[in-house]
Amino acid sequence: MSDTDYTDPSPVRTGPRVGTVVWGIILLLLGLGVLAVGAGVTVDLQAALIALLALAGVGLLVKALLTRSD
Repeated sequence: MSDTDYTDPSPVRTGPRVGTVVWGIILLLLGLGVLAVGAGVTVDLQAALIALLALAGVGLLVKALLTRSD
């Protein structure tokens, strides 16, 4: 068997992982929320957290649907 017959079965990943990007967006939005509250904006905390979790879930679902292999 020669070296030219070997193929690497694992694909090389490029770019950040989806979970990393989603967590980064969550932290960015939380930081913006803290800055907004510090600036005097009134925020409904329960509605904001529900929206944040919903957006994170949608982001993960969309990525999963786009990258699924048929």
